[in-house]
Amino acid sequence: MDAGGTATRALVTTLDGERLGEAWAGGANPNTHGPEHAGEQLTEAIGAALDRAGPSARDAVAATVVGLAGYSGLRDDSVRTRLDRALAKAGLAPTGQEFTGDDTVAFAAGTLERDGTVLIAGTGAIAARIEDRRRTRSADGMGWLIGDEGSAFWIGHQAARETARQLGRGGELSPLARAVAKHVIPGQRPSGPDRWPEEHARNFARTLTAAPPVSLAELAPLVTDAHALDDGAAVVIVNAAAGHLAQSVHQVRVPGEPLPVVLSGGVLLGSAPVREALTHKLTMGTGAPVVMAGCTAGGAAWLAALQAGADERDPDLHEVFTRPEG
Repeated sequence: MDAGGTATRALVTTLDGERLGEAWAGGANPNTHGPEHAGEQLTEAIGAALDRAGPSARDAVAATVVGLAGYSGLRDDSVRTRLDRALAKAGLAPTGQEFTGDDTVAFAAGTLERDGTVLIAGTGAIAARIEDRRRTRSADGMGWLIGDEGSAFWIGHQAARETARQLGRGGELSPLARAVAKHVIPGQRPSGPDRWPEEHARNFARTLTAAPPVSLAELAPLVTDAHALDDGAAVVIVNAAAGHLAQSVHQVRVPGEPLPVVLSGGVLLGSAPVREALTHKLTMGTGAPVVMAGCTAGGAAWLAALQAGADERDPDLHEVFTRPEG
């Protein structure tokens, strides 16, 4: 299971990677959604996946791995108890269960190696050093208010700031600002003697402020689109995002080490400009492989299969479990 902040995916497989059942639910990060809501999402996703796997699936489960965003929250015994109860409610036996971080399953989705680095850049962003398939160090992952630099939220925030500046100046908007303004305040134009450009910009800002902060992440794809049109501000934002993400990776790595770097998350999957700029920065002066994670729920299932006796050095088996969708 890959239980993220935005969505949760449960996957039931055989020990050789055949997919028997899968299901989705909402975000299950106990730190951001609370343990009660997180538990409900875990129960919903696991229960539905097991139902789809067949009537005997619950009795046949050999091992379970849950990659959980907000894994640190399990240090609170009451949170751990609530999430354990969620798994039991879905029909899982209490033996053979393991909670780990979503960064651990993302790393496993990209490589069968035990050691290396994983970078997750989605709505938020975090880099983690993985040793023996456990996080030993991390950088960023501080949340949208003071961190998550290079994430979809950060990129969207930069796009919104650039759009507000251009709206406040008046005149023709760049492709980026035009797309962002159309997304946030569709159809609105400054008009009349009392509608100065700066008031138009303030209305744009008020509209964003009234929405949940995380909604700024929705603007990130517009930066990628504008980058393709050589929008100057979009180019700056993309390069800055890649720089921040590379810095997070460098904070948890030993300079020059040859261990793999696994990239995961919606920003790196959906934005070729950010991914390419980041890969260039990470491979300068080192031969370390930089790879994209495959199916992260498949990575969790592979880790569960290892607990049940699967061969950890079989690359073909790893590929079967972690192959991307589509």
